[in-house]
Amino acid sequence: MRRAGSVLVLSLCALALAGCGGDKQAEQRVLDAFFSGGNPTAHKLSTLFPHEPGSIDCSIPEGGAAARSSIAGRCATDVSFVKHDRAVVTLTETWQHGGLAHTWFFFIKRTGDVQSIVQEGAPAPQGAGY
Repeated sequence: MRRAGSVLVLSLCALALAGCGGDKQAEQRVLDAFFSGGNPTAHKLSTLFPHEPGSIDCSIPEGGAAARSSIAGRCATDVSFVKHDRAVVTLTETWQHGGLAHTWFFFIKRTGDVQSIVQEGAPAPQGAGY
């Protein structure tokens, strides 16, 4: 529960830094570039997460890409603008009725080029390769 709380606090800090209420078209352009770009982590996660801001029910694979089992969860996507040419794409998955969460923060150029990735929360069920 503490991990989920720290993920929430970190997400809120990112939103506060970026400012709320972004341009929906600009958000979509950034997410389209992000999900179609060449970053291997973003590519692996692209099948789980919505390609627009919001959350969906999802089946999180356990144990990697070749996993034969999955757990029910929620997968959420958010984008925040940090500077005129930078953004943070946040992908958060929760499972065990929201009791556990893992978040990837992708610091990117608005072209979709990933500059760095920060992960927070419980270990991702997919394993370390994500």
